[in-house]
Amino acid sequence: MDYANLVSAIQENNTQEINKIIEALRPRLIAFLRIHMNASRSDAEDCAQDSLLTSLEVINEDRLNNPDQVVSYILSVCRNNYLKMQKKKRPEATDEIPDTHQQAPTQLQSLLDEEQERLLEWCLGQLKEKYQEFMQYWFDHPDSHAKKVAKYFGISVNNVWTRKHRLIQKLNDCYQEKSKL
Repeated sequence: MDYANLVSAIQENNTQEINKIIEALRPRLIAFLRIHMNASRSDAEDCAQDSLLTSLEVINEDRLNNPDQVVSYILSVCRNNYLKMQKKKRPEATDEIPDTHQQAPTQLQSLLDEEQERLLEWCLGQLKEKYQEFMQYWFDHPDSHAKKVAKYFGISVNNVWTRKHRLIQKLNDCYQEKSKL
């Protein structure tokens, strides 16, 4: 769908076109927050709704500098709104550290992290070479969009999501099995 029409639809007060574009854009914003920002479903839905309202207001008041980059603008608004939402949820800093919140030595955690990484590497090595390359791409580019990955590997976007989900499940199963030994 061409979201660039959103600006002209708002300027022309074409409610039907605005609603059609918003209906297509809202799930994309929710998915963006859930995947890239690790947001809960309810937080993602609230944030997407607030971001759309804010963005529509900016567009309606003709304050959008680059109308042809409306999706990037809305995604930025969405990300920033979510970060503000998370910042409000964090507890305030205090000068005193309660006795119940003392930190354990980091050596043990470091050893555990190394062991987990070693197991993951072993499990990754059990995959076929093309699947290893596919997963390594995701490890190296965690913020990549599926469309970019699809183009890189010459497969469809749906195939990217299916392959990623299945390989993550295989790695998870392998990791769980090996970590019980």
